Amino acid sequence: MHTVAKLDGWSSPVVETVTHTTFNTSGSMLMQPDGCWDFVILKSAAGTTVLRTGLTTSAVTHHFAEGDEILSIAFKASSFMSLMPGEKMLDEGVVLSNIGRDRFSLGGDIIEIPTFDNVDRFVTKLLSNGIVEDNSLVASVVSGHPMAMSERTMQRHFLKTTGLTYKTFTQIERAQKALTLLQQGRPAADVAFALGYADQPHMIRSVKAIMGQTPGQIAPR
Repeated sequence: MHTVAKLDGWSSPVVETVTHTTFNTSGSMLMQPDGCWDFVILKSAAGTTVLRTGLTTSAVTHHFAEGDEILSIAFKASSFMSLMPGEKMLDEGVVLSNIGRDRFSLGGDIIEIPTFDNVDRFVTKLLSNGIVEDNSLVASVVSGHPMAMSERTMQRHFLKTTGLTYKTFTQIERAQKALTLLQQGRPAADVAFALGYADQPHMIRSVKAIMGQTPGQIAPR
């Protein structure tokens, strides 16, 4: 159905993953929450679209045609754009204006549309121009080694940066872990116990609400 390439050998303090997907047939797929926000470059017969998405709390169905391509640059939850803060971008997507064939407008900046081969240059420009910043306080919380701060300060920073409360963010993280274990063939009851769900039905409801699939749909056949 599609071919996926992931960028290896390059790391960034603000980028989680870079993925290039080429679709060999027409169809649809679930785009599931991953705790990241994205710059997405969509290429189709109609042209090139640059999309900025916020963190998501539920799965979205994406329809594609044969020959379509998606370049997804997933930014860590702790990275922040003052122009499009997380609290305003939650479950939202904004199409950015193209300037000619290979550039787009972002605030007052004109930026080259990135490709899989020059993502590092694109991210460097975003950082050097102050378009994207890293919130070290939120990064410390996400990593599990929080800086010394009050609960109120943590929640305020977390909500402004990600658009989510910390509790909701951890629920998405747990659903991601459940998805991974279920895909590996672990029994649903074992996964629910290992991840601290109250019971198996609670896990089923949570995973379905966030990931758009039941454990039965996720488990390998």
